[in-house]
Amino acid sequence: MIEHGRTWKLGALGLLLLMGAMVARAEPRVFAAGSLRLALDDAVAVYAERTGVKVSAVYGPSGKLRQMMEGGDMPDLFLSASIDHTAALQRAGVLRTSEPFTRNHLCMMAAPGIRLEEGNLLDVMLDPKLRLGTATPKVDPAGDYTWEMFRNADKIRPGAYVALDAKALQLTGKDVTKDDKSLPYPALFQDERKTDLFVSYCTNAVATARAVPGLTWMLLPEDIDVAAVYGAGLSAKASPESEAFFRFLMSPDGRKIFERYGFQ
Repeated sequence: MIEHGRTWKLGALGLLLLMGAMVARAEPRVFAAGSLRLALDDAVAVYAERTGVKVSAVYGPSGKLRQMMEGGDMPDLFLSASIDHTAALQRAGVLRTSEPFTRNHLCMMAAPGIRLEEGNLLDVMLDPKLRLGTATPKVDPAGDYTWEMFRNADKIRPGAYVALDAKALQLTGKDVTKDDKSLPYPALFQDERKTDLFVSYCTNAVATARAVPGLTWMLLPEDIDVAAVYGAGLSAKASPESEAFFRFLMSPDGRKIFERYGFQ
């Protein structure tokens, strides 16, 4: 009986060790801003090919992802379109790190047939005949940056903020849609035709122009543009595999992947 009990204990211990090893090898889980989707998907594929480690990513508006984390849904790594979110989560003890990850700028996309020229972007945005689409502020940093741009425009042309705030259609960035595998902007200009113009990150504009024949886009003038500083933070539960993946993203090889998509 003693030997039998000892054997059972050793078997249970082995099972626990095996389970612990399986947990340790669990694939890193990343929450990431939707604007990072194309570049991060590429980085995940390259990393898996090099290391055999599969990384799972959930994309969405950074404000919503932050709310999910505050509610207890904790990834290993958070890549936010605003460093304000990672900094706030670090102060709250939800993340143990927060640092700049990459940068982006705002651009304006225009449906086929709408002419964009240097010097006329503000006029086009203010044209009452043209619908202006934006991301949703407070839950999506792209929306926050856009409203900051509206305030900059008001300094150049008094009254612009009131007009732009009133006409802006908040079309994206309201929810995290885990089953959505593509950017939403092409549909807004094609099948749904919900807008004539859309203010978003330049990286989104490049990808949308590839999908929508005739769509044009332009960087906003420097005097109203807003630079987006993305933040990255590791959670307290981040595994060594997650830390290794993040080191890859920050390495020269990782940076080159994001630069190919227009990130800086």
